[in-house]
Amino acid sequence: MRHLRTGLFLRNPRKTERGAKQFLRHVAVRAVPFALLCGSFGRAAEPVAEPANPAKIPTCFKVRRLLRTDEAHYWADWKNTCPFTIDQVYVMVSFQDRSRKTLGSGVWPMYFILPGAHRVTRFSVPVGVDGFRFVTVRRIITDAAEALR
Repeated sequence: MRHLRTGLFLRNPRKTERGAKQFLRHVAVRAVPFALLCGSFGRAAEPVAEPANPAKIPTCFKVRRLLRTDEAHYWADWKNTCPFTIDQVYVMVSFQDRSRKTLGSGVWPMYFILPGAHRVTRFSVPVGVDGFRFVTVRRIITDAAEALR
């Protein structure tokens, strides 16, 4: 009985090598046009990229929160709400003590930020800023020379 089942199994044209090739050819002929059609719909739904406008970057690059983690580090929660990729942005921050007296300042750069990108990034405190309790954003700019001044 077992031999009989095996014989029937092998006689099935879909299970033979020739049958498998025919089956795959049949599937490919039907699947390729469908895949091309779906791909064209996906392309049509993509928005047209807006050209980068450096004047808009300070208003649409958002720093949601700056959080002190320890004496030497802080976390920055940021998001790009611009409808274009930002080539470069510099976030100027100030470090303050308990009484909100400024202890120093720092700058952190970000490069090639895609639209809608959201990250939480860990940064180190600059040398000479000891005992800070608060970190605040001073400015968000796109000019490297001005940021490093």
